[in-house]
Amino acid sequence: MNTRSSGGPGGRAVVVGASMAGLCAARVLSEHFGSVTVIDRDQLTTDAGRRPHVPQGRQPHLLLHAGTRLLEGWFPGVIEELYAGGATPFDICRDFYWHQGGGPLIRPATHMVGPVMSRPFLETTVRRRVANLPGVTLRGGAPAEGVLTGDHGTRITGVRLSDGSALDCELLVDATGRQARSLGWLKELGYGEPPTSVVTVDTHYVSRIYRRGRRPARDWKAAAVIGAPGTRRLAMALPWEGDRWIVALVGVNGELPPMDEAGRLAFARSLDSPVIADVMAASEPLGTAVGHRFVANQRRHVEHMRRHPTGWVLIGDAVCSLDPVHGQGMSTAALQAEALGQALQQSRSVDRTFARRYFRAAAGSVAVAWSVTVGSDFAYPGTRGKKPPGTDLINRYMNRVTLAAQHDEAVCVRFSEIAGMVRRPEWLLTPPCVLRVLRLSRRGPARVPA
Repeated sequence: MNTRSSGGPGGRAVVVGASMAGLCAARVLSEHFGSVTVIDRDQLTTDAGRRPHVPQGRQPHLLLHAGTRLLEGWFPGVIEELYAGGATPFDICRDFYWHQGGGPLIRPATHMVGPVMSRPFLETTVRRRVANLPGVTLRGGAPAEGVLTGDHGTRITGVRLSDGSALDCELLVDATGRQARSLGWLKELGYGEPPTSVVTVDTHYVSRIYRRGRRPARDWKAAAVIGAPGTRRLAMALPWEGDRWIVALVGVNGELPPMDEAGRLAFARSLDSPVIADVMAASEPLGTAVGHRFVANQRRHVEHMRRHPTGWVLIGDAVCSLDPVHGQGMSTAALQAEALGQALQQSRSVDRTFARRYFRAAAGSVAVAWSVTVGSDFAYPGTRGKKPPGTDLINRYMNRVTLAAQHDEAVCVRFSEIAGMVRRPEWLLTPPCVLRVLRLSRRGPARVPA
């Protein structure tokens, strides 16, 4: 239901980019603006097909519990709708066979249950919900080419489209991904870019879809096998709608997974657990393997921007683009959208005070994910960039956490809550938890069959 807040900005907002970040932004904007228009250069169809300008859409994605909670709050009933369409109900702890540090983590049941499905299916479902919101319009096949300004270039008043038309707006939200296309438009007006942190990890994905079979017998719904850092190898299998698996083989910092099936199977067999290889061997391959390369984590410190026009903000990967292997991108985008809504709720106009509030809150919503993701990536030889303070010490401790989580339900649940962005990492650093981790990790890896 559209519930525009009294005293809000009103008028029109334009979102450039119909990604998950853009769709979540449109939802919160619908409560504060009389009109919201989402534009995208791709055609926005009603089926769950892949969008040409979302190459990572053919790779695995996880909607973490933080993102699930926000989506259900914005679109009541959407989770059941995803289940009805074939998404798999998934407890991130109980249903996930996670093998790391020489053994599998213990798998107690938790409250962190949500859907697992392909990104195109999720996007299409959410996009349909957004299109049905009062006052919201989606326009596909409409590339943006620049901005309109007023007050001598200090305020954004609209966006120019490639067909020569324009859309007036009080607020322009750039959800165009890590390239953040609007920064180029602002550069032409004399504005600089925000300070940016980059950590290079050079991750290569090779994924293939399989038809799910009943064998081998298993009591889990998804699996990940994380090789020792020196191998620079890992693999995961997630369920997709339509009784399918997507299996991704991942190489880090120069390790290249093979594209051919025999080579892929050998890659999976080289890991510490055979579960991924067993899934591949027992399942029918569909289509061909598809590769994707992620070169570097990138964070724009929007909170430190000294000069920018009013009526303009960034969201999603435009603010922070993280190594997809950690599965935090969509949920982080949802948290930024939540921050956008809160900033609008606190503001009576789209002014610099609103922008400062949002940019500070957006920075806070990505800071933990950045620290966790980048810190984990520095466990791999060859990762380059500025390490967050204490990274090496934290990584050594996290090795202990992984061992302890193979033996103890409480540690495993806390570890999963942090991975699911439900709790902050500090919850693993309380004195009782540290003592428990140090004691239990002495047991070494759990030798439990898959």
